[in-house]
Amino acid sequence: MGGSHLKKQVTTIISIVLIILIAIFAMLNLEKVNVSFGFTSVEMPLILLILFCLLIGALIIFLFSSTQNIRKNREYRDLQRESDERQQALTAEIDQLKESLKTLDTRLKNSSGKQEIGAKDQQIDKLKSEIEKLNQKLSSQK
Repeated sequence: MGGSHLKKQVTTIISIVLIILIAIFAMLNLEKVNVSFGFTSVEMPLILLILFCLLIGALIIFLFSSTQNIRKNREYRDLQRESDERQQALTAEIDQLKESLKTLDTRLKNSSGKQEIGAKDQQIDKLKSEIEKLNQKLSSQK
């Protein structure tokens, strides 16, 4: 927070120094000059001509930077939109993969359940055959 306050103070001091320099410059350039525009000629103080040219230059720089900013903002929005679309696509893909995982998990559980049932059926068949053998032995011993 203190750095921001110091920055404002420095900016204010620099601004005051620049205003003083411009005022001194203006006082040194009060003589009138003749400016020809081709079709007409105007006489004005040199400082007004300098300030007018400075204003036009600042306006040109402002317009140029504005168009640059507009272009950068458009590029940023396009990239943001692409990023959002990609994120939605990836989210949809993740959801689809989760659903596939659930399906595969269910199939695996069913498969392992069937294997367990098959193994138990084999045990039952073995036990039945052993009971049958024992019954045969018992009946043969009678």
